[in-house]
Amino acid sequence: MAEETLGKVAALLEEALAVHESVEHVVLSTKEGVVVAALSRHENADPNLIATVTAALVWGGSTALVQLGQAKPFYLSHVTGTEKIITIVQPNYNLAIVLNRDTSFDLQKYLSEFQSLATRIELIMKSAAIFGEQTILGRIVERVPEITQAMLLTQEGLPLGSVGLDDDIEVAALTSSVFANGLTFSPHTENITVNTPNMALLIARLDESRLIAVICRGQNPDDICVRVKEVIQDYI
Repeated sequence: MAEETLGKVAALLEEALAVHESVEHVVLSTKEGVVVAALSRHENADPNLIATVTAALVWGGSTALVQLGQAKPFYLSHVTGTEKIITIVQPNYNLAIVLNRDTSFDLQKYLSEFQSLATRIELIMKSAAIFGEQTILGRIVERVPEITQAMLLTQEGLPLGSVGLDDDIEVAALTSSVFANGLTFSPHTENITVNTPNMALLIARLDESRLIAVICRGQNPDDICVRVKEVIQDYI
């Protein structure tokens, strides 16, 4: 079932790649920045980097718009000196389209086609039960019910999602700073805990670009941390 689903998704990504000659890479990823599938005209792209940055931009942009009393975005445009990255936002997935700065490309002319492809991919993924599994935050909260505050973030300190936190940006910045100090001592740092008698802040590496921060409260915060680490290990 998974292979069949990914085959259908790959076919739609090929369609996205063929929309215009300036399209260089297409990356389908989860809201947490995990790559589901990717296609490229060249081999110099890092889909994991594209997925992580995309997730952070979508989260930050959505949060900013909500604070301004606006609806969440349906697409984002990120322009650099040599590229333009269009991210089509769906309920559960992001479709990032990386284009070179071809002056002949008119986004408004092709936007509806990209949106249609993204919607079709979303529906295919949603219909496959294997891809409806919980996110890492959902797994932690379900398997360790004592956890009421947690955050997923990039190693650079950009929030990707949170539970029970209001000041996400500040927490993400401070958390990534703590972990960065650990990396200074050893690039192989796996996790760091900051302990008080009734609480432990666990900061753990999920992969090369993402961290998770979990606040473990209770009479035995160390035991709770151990259980959270087990969930993280199962996820990895």
